[in-house]
Amino acid sequence: MLAGCTDASVGSTSLPPSSSSTAVPLSSYSPERVRHEGGTLVIGDWESPTNLAPMFNQELPAAEIDAALYAGLTRLDAQLHWAPDLAERVPTLENGDVSWNRAAHTMDVSYRLRAGLRWSDGQPITARDVAFTWRALVDPHAQGYLDTTGYQAISRIDIRDDLHLTLHFERVYPEYLTLFPAVLPEHRLRDVAFSQLPTDAFWVRPDVVSGPYKVSEVVPDEHITLVRNLTWSQGRGDARPHLDTIIYKVYPEAGQLIDAARKGEVALALEIPDGELSGLGNLNKVSLMHRASLAYEQVTFNQADPNPLTGQPPVWKGDPVLLKALRIGVDREALDRTLLGGQAELADSPIPSALTQYRSPDPAPAFDSRQAAQLLDSDGWVVGPDGVRVKAGRRLSFSLTTALGDPLRLAVRDRLIADWRRIGVQVLPSDAHPSQLFAGYAEGGLLEHGSFEAGLWTWSIGPDPDGVYALEHSSEIPTDRNQGQGSNFGRFASQNIDQSLERGRGSLLAGQRVQAYSAFERAYNDLGAELPLYQRVLSVLASPHLHNVLPNPAPDTTFWNVADWWVDP
Repeated sequence: MLAGCTDASVGSTSLPPSSSSTAVPLSSYSPERVRHEGGTLVIGDWESPTNLAPMFNQELPAAEIDAALYAGLTRLDAQLHWAPDLAERVPTLENGDVSWNRAAHTMDVSYRLRAGLRWSDGQPITARDVAFTWRALVDPHAQGYLDTTGYQAISRIDIRDDLHLTLHFERVYPEYLTLFPAVLPEHRLRDVAFSQLPTDAFWVRPDVVSGPYKVSEVVPDEHITLVRNLTWSQGRGDARPHLDTIIYKVYPEAGQLIDAARKGEVALALEIPDGELSGLGNLNKVSLMHRASLAYEQVTFNQADPNPLTGQPPVWKGDPVLLKALRIGVDREALDRTLLGGQAELADSPIPSALTQYRSPDPAPAFDSRQAAQLLDSDGWVVGPDGVRVKAGRRLSFSLTTALGDPLRLAVRDRLIADWRRIGVQVLPSDAHPSQLFAGYAEGGLLEHGSFEAGLWTWSIGPDPDGVYALEHSSEIPTDRNQGQGSNFGRFASQNIDQSLERGRGSLLAGQRVQAYSAFERAYNDLGAELPLYQRVLSVLASPHLHNVLPNPAPDTTFWNVADWWVDP
């Protein structure tokens, strides 16, 4: 979940809560009528995927292309509505496809696949492919997979016939629809050992796919050519991809990609970095399409006592007034205006604004440096001769750590330091190489081991509020005892946070989950150990000649509806 300096975050609509339903409203997306078939679309990106393995590669450029190559059981549209993909319908409690044994805390989810679905080589897509995918993900000899928590919660899969299967969960798993965003072809991969599957040559240029497009050419770090997959239409009624060819062109850096979009060399420019938003200038006829992503930039105030870096208690230990002063002493609106062109949405909770039905946060405290100074005065922090406050012989000073290599994040850090200096707080910049900061627990990662005082990075949450569990629950603090599992790098330990997150993941009823996450937001704000700054921005540049493009903040990416895209002749 940690986006860190890779900024692999990609991620709005209001979804009404209900006390008697699961939060899985069906899609209301209606594409513009197609007025031209065929043609070639040139897309630009400034990063190149290393492979096209949907389950084993978390690179954003790979995810974009994978969305055109592979189909999943369900998908999320650009408004974060669930829609069927390989499945005939979205399983819910209401339609009977989900059953919940509350006494045993277990659940079953049944799927019926569309009849007639085919892989690109003409072989049928069946329930056995889904079971094969699950076995590959949970195999104990497998290495290098993405988070398999949800797949591990499945105790077994029953296959009734080629089209019917039931997933049996050993515990309640509200995020069940996020599983199987891609299904793997058993007939093509069954002879590959699961331990070797993530690195198999198949993923360099997959030759059996289930999406609307398939690969015809791969030139590493230069371009990938996709062509229409005609078998995709089988089992999907009148649906068909409209473009003949998509050329995914890689540019050396974001500035060259933006120039190419201005000149009309690409009809769609992907992954426009947040740091470029304030300087886009004249885009000619190209449009900037942007929205809040499912990730937010934030400051974590490490609660470890003693702090592994300093050997002392943190300066804010047992001092909620100081934490409040640090929060209101930062001018987030000015930060957005000057560094992000005013395009970002300020964050007031770890739960993204796109997940509206789960949010009821108190408004974030407004910037007020005068009040911040008054709070510090009342809290006993006295301004010293050098302008830095002191209390009980301890200076109000700490380091702020972030990763090298991201000009925007370094600029954000500098503004934070300047804002805090105005209220008598000395903040020392601390740089770390991403390989040190974000390394795993066994590799001595600084965040994993809590070896920082305050840290600045991005959290990516995902399309369900349970995504905050690994970031905020006390059981997710990485330790020797749990072998470094979890991402609670700030070492937060709040009983109220723990209880609300446990209630949120323990129910399938949207109303109960809404109440749980509302309680979480209150407890989160009361603790004050994290400062949300702004939601990361998902931005693309699109030609007016390209139709039906809708940036998607979910892992389905902007390519989620690539089959509907068409271009003017």
